[in-house]
Amino acid sequence: MRATPRVELTFVQLPTGRTMLFPFISIWWEPMSQLRRSLAASITLALLATTLSISVVAAAPTPLMPDLGMARLRGFSVDRTSTPGKTKLRFTTVIINIGDGPFQAFGHGPKTNGELLVDGMIKDSAGNWSSYATPYHMIFAGDAHQHWHVKDIERYVLRNTAGQNKGTGEKHGFCFYDNEEFDLSLPGAPSSPRYTGCGRNQDTNVTVGLSVGWGDHYPAKIPDQYIDITGLPSGNYTLTATADPGRGFMERCEGNNITTATLHITSTSVTVVTAGTPSKRC
Repeated sequence: MRATPRVELTFVQLPTGRTMLFPFISIWWEPMSQLRRSLAASITLALLATTLSISVVAAAPTPLMPDLGMARLRGFSVDRTSTPGKTKLRFTTVIINIGDGPFQAFGHGPKTNGELLVDGMIKDSAGNWSSYATPYHMIFAGDAHQHWHVKDIERYVLRNTAGQNKGTGEKHGFCFYDNEEFDLSLPGAPSSPRYTGCGRNQDTNVTVGLSVGWGDHYPAKIPDQYIDITGLPSGNYTLTATADPGRGFMERCEGNNITTATLHITSTSVTVVTAGTPSKRC
């Protein structure tokens, strides 16, 4: 009698639902007795179990990266009455998350000049969270609201046709949470808000965020949501809004964080020449 090893390739469905091709090694004796057939089957099953165990352990969770962007700008007006002697270009902005997972920021102590340090948070496919430090800080209030804001996570710049900077946004603090539906057809987008606020003054740990497919809007009428255009000559200008201008948060990609509108501005009116497009999913 002699033993003959045999290698066969067979498709096997894993517990995760994936189907993979595995090698099976069997040892056969010629002629085969019932005992030896049983032994060969046992060796085959043992090798299969080992292979499956290794495969399942190797399947590590994947990070679900957020992706910040800006929806199309809207709600333009020229304000000449709120501050005597000053002309303001007002507009509404919406910061959005079009990534694979939630965008979450965690503010924590120690306070530095009354500000909180900010960590970025990444969720993975197994539901676990990891954190990393960012250069951003949280400040309290800043727009007459009683809550915390991430400082300078959005930036607004007005430029003339030559590309020269003619004004920047007065607003520097942003509280963001799920308050406007953007695209709930995106994978992982919840049908209702998951993030609903930005903490209170006495809080030393503050979590804010944006779910996939949701946005946070800042209406044109709120304090500091404007660019000072006092004395600006009439003409065409571009207004660009950027999310995460300092690139301090980890994202799925960084090249889709802006939206730009072309406007015709006078001392008393503003007309949309080109509305621009919202940030696109990369």
